Amino acid sequence: MIITYERPDNLDAQTDPNAPDADLDQTGAACGITTWDVGGMEWHCTRRPGHTDDEHRAAFDRHGAGPIGRVGFAWQDAWNGAGGPTVDDPAVTLTITVTAPRHLLDRVSAEQHAAAIRELFWEDEHDHITITANR
Repeated sequence: MIITYERPDNLDAQTDPNAPDADLDQTGAACGITTWDVGGMEWHCTRRPGHTDDEHRAAFDRHGAGPIGRVGFAWQDAWNGAGGPTVDDPAVTLTITVTAPRHLLDRVSAEQHAAAIRELFWEDEHDHITITANR
């Protein structure tokens, strides 16, 4: 994850003129991607679903530590910030078949295989992949 905006602590309830636009949906629908800042605080992207760039923004709600509807934290996925694929990158399906004697496959569940494959990806990429394992 690359942090693109973090609200300064010294602003109290003031609005930060340097904060990005919240880009909220009028219906209340939100992107919903989750991340954690370096202090361990959880943030959820409140931008409208289907925003056309890869920056996620979390706006304060009425229980937040800042002005309602203003961005407190913004981030990009590290792989895109490093010049990787963008939100327009098409999905590709990769099929892997494991063939082995039954007693070998009985020791490892389909879920364990899926978890091992998931570990090949960076943590902030996990929201962008779907892994299914069937027997």
